Amino acid sequence: MLLLAHRGYSDQYPENTMKAFLEAIKKGFNGIETDVHKTKDGQLVLCHDEKINRTSNGQGYIKDYTYEELCQFRFNYKFKDFDEKIPLLEELLDLAKGKDVILNIELKTDKIHYQGIEEEVYQMVKDKGMLKQVMFSSFYLPSLLKLKEIDESLYLGYLFEDDYQKNKQLCFQYHLNGHPREDFLNEDEIAEFKMHNLDLNTWTVKNRFRFEYFLEHLLHAAIANRFFQSVDIL
Repeated sequence: MLLLAHRGYSDQYPENTMKAFLEAIKKGFNGIETDVHKTKDGQLVLCHDEKINRTSNGQGYIKDYTYEELCQFRFNYKFKDFDEKIPLLEELLDLAKGKDVILNIELKTDKIHYQGIEEEVYQMVKDKGMLKQVMFSSFYLPSLLKLKEIDESLYLGYLFEDDYQKNKQLCFQYHLNGHPREDFLNEDEIAEFKMHNLDLNTWTVKNRFRFEYFLEHLLHAAIANRFFQSVDIL
């Protein structure tokens, strides 16, 4: 089972920053989960929220700033001693390229439907020669279906945190790997996804006991803020 660092190594470093990504790789995570948005001038940047209010010392929507304007703010959420800027998707791709690291790139299109973001993210990953190194995910089903039209060989995951039964059936209907919230999952649900030859990549695993449970039941990936090993003692 893969262990992916949720927004980078966000338990110890400011989330979705190059420091969090670099330290996740150093720590030994199998990969990194992150979130992509689009700026006013068309740059692909990594941040969880549509607004920068929570994670930086700035205010407002990412879509209303140019990348240069966003770089004036410090993205040091919860870790005030760090001086981190908002990263470009390309920076993370360059960091991971050639390394034994999986990237889970979430397209944040469920609230703001950034024009053309699916094609642009795909093309950037393809140009880097990293399509086999990337999992694409989204809460917004049309984004995943658009990616499927672009390249049916892509690894796609449907994120959901409510209407579990309905969204599970959408995974089966469109043959999308499941990215449900971890508290939905039990032995029966895991078995059902396996019966449909679909992976489960669950988030956000908060303790060792759930991590061990998913490890035992052979999930494809667990996404977590902290680093787990089977020998951890909490």
